[in-house]
Amino acid sequence: MRPIPATAEVSAGFPLRAAHHAGNALMRVPFRPREEDAPYLRRLLYTIAIAAVLIVVWRASDLLLLAFGSVLGAVVFRSAGDLFQRIGLKNKDLSLGLGILLCLCVLGVMGYLLTVQFGVQIANLIDNLPETIAAIENAVGSNPVGAAVVKAVRAAVSGSAIADRLGQLVAGTGEVLLNFVIVVIGAMFIAANPGPYRRAMILLTPRAGRPTMDRALGEVGIALRLWLKAKLISMTAMTVLIGGSLWLAGVEHWMALGLLGGISEFVPYVGPAVAMLPAVGIAATQGGDVLTYTLIAYLATRVIEAWLITPLVNRQVVNIPPALTLFVILGAGAVFGIYGVFFAGALLVVAYVGVRELYIRDTLGEDIDGVPRDVKKDMAE
Repeated sequence: MRPIPATAEVSAGFPLRAAHHAGNALMRVPFRPREEDAPYLRRLLYTIAIAAVLIVVWRASDLLLLAFGSVLGAVVFRSAGDLFQRIGLKNKDLSLGLGILLCLCVLGVMGYLLTVQFGVQIANLIDNLPETIAAIENAVGSNPVGAAVVKAVRAAVSGSAIADRLGQLVAGTGEVLLNFVIVVIGAMFIAANPGPYRRAMILLTPRAGRPTMDRALGEVGIALRLWLKAKLISMTAMTVLIGGSLWLAGVEHWMALGLLGGISEFVPYVGPAVAMLPAVGIAATQGGDVLTYTLIAYLATRVIEAWLITPLVNRQVVNIPPALTLFVILGAGAVFGIYGVFFAGALLVVAYVGVRELYIRDTLGEDIDGVPRDVKKDMAE
């Protein structure tokens, strides 16, 4: 008898198994996309994923801003800790603890002055804002320029999204305090051990782009520290300048107004303009030449800031065009509310440096200036 070939044995001895495999193959074919449709389906999935991420960002915008505030606070805490290391304290943990304590003490003093010492004055300034605008109108509304200024002030206070959100913020003091506590606690955790967060950002990047992401994160961190340092110097200087000039002008509550003016410098352009309104209103209610002296005082402080303070403190900071800064702040206020206005400056620094490092330098291959090497060396020491 001739031996049966292996192929014949399979086909004769196992017909059911062969039919089963053939049936499975036939069932899978209709659900497999055609090869020419794969690029379209891939783009569709990318579009759906991007839309889902944008929806999540929109719905959780307040939470993401608080998380960014914690990152910003961690940069402040670590910078304060580095200050203690520069003066000779070798223990990093102790330096960081003292830096956090120093920052909390400064915030406590500012909160005490705003709530206890000047709280009644500031509350009266906010409550009497319509009367303040009316006083300004009586003082300067007799000429076309003054009438246009009063009209613009009324529109800014009554109709803008930023002003509406500011009223909600003042009314929700408890929510503001809770968010502040969340930001501080998150900043402490990040400042104590920032390594896992940085490594996570790098690991989420494709392998070929990880060195670029590592360099970009370093550049963003240095830019934020320099920006915060410049803000601290300018806020302190403007507090003294505005308070002193209002005292010379004879304005009541000049200390509270000077403190408000200094704090408002954290939000460029928009903050100082809003903080000037109460001082002008109080000066208008006092009568005489106080309003004229107040306007001259503010004009003088702005000239000193523009020609002396800003060029001096911003020599090593990221040079962002002023118009871009202004419109980003207004856009962030319209989209994200008062928290967006508050963090818009720091967000712009992060976005500006990120685009410079990840797109212009890495993708386009342009050799552009970043943080100077001597500054990096000083920050590392």
